Amino acid sequence: MLLEMTAVEARELKEILDSSLRSLLDEIAHADHRAYREMLQARYTRLEQFNRRLEATAESDQVYA
Repeated sequence: MLLEMTAVEARELKEILDSSLRSLLDEIAHADHRAYREMLQARYTRLEQFNRRLEATAESDQVYA
């Protein structure tokens, strides 16, 4: 899947991802059940990887995520 977005949209999406990642870290730290914590950690890893890819492409003229 290829998603085209403007630089402004990419920056806004990155801000949302940054906020979500911070919230996830807090939720992971307070998770009582191991399975739930592992699910949150897997989600954090996926979002963090996407955030890094978004950051790398946001520096170019064409922005794809």
